[in-house]
Amino acid sequence: MENRIKRSLKHKALLVLCGALLIIIHISCDKQEVYYRFQELKDAEWARHDTLFFDVDSASFEINKRYNLTIEVSNNVNYPYRNIWIFMQSNINSDSVYTDMSKEFQLADEFGKWNGSGFGTIYQTSLSYGTITFKEKRDYRIKLEHGMRDEPLKGIEKVGIRISNN
Repeated sequence: MENRIKRSLKHKALLVLCGALLIIIHISCDKQEVYYRFQELKDAEWARHDTLFFDVDSASFEINKRYNLTIEVSNNVNYPYRNIWIFMQSNINSDSVYTDMSKEFQLADEFGKWNGSGFGTIYQTSLSYGTITFKEKRDYRIKLEHGMRDEPLKGIEKVGIRISNN
């Protein structure tokens, strides 16, 4: 009887593990995401005029379709603020002219609880920048700088761009 119970528990544990694996595979095969790149910052410091460049090849995008653009920020618990200003320049609207956009994002609530996901000392937050539309097949570039006064800005581990289906 005891042997049967042990086999039954092993069987249930194996089923749970297989189910979790199927969920992970399903999520990783999600076709919503069409571009996702990160840049790690040395020593978790982002210099004030250190521009992060993201080159986007339009081959994987549909022309005249709206996409969601999010900025991905990973910060550690040493980040001294609740917010971050991001200055973005892109040539999405014009091949030769860069459009400037700046936006403030909240990384923590008023009580200091970090937004986004994570635990321990690292947290990742997805910051919605809005929607974009690629009007032609060509190479695009997105440039990011932070707009905080610190030099360097400490506590930012990495910064990324995610473009996904709307």
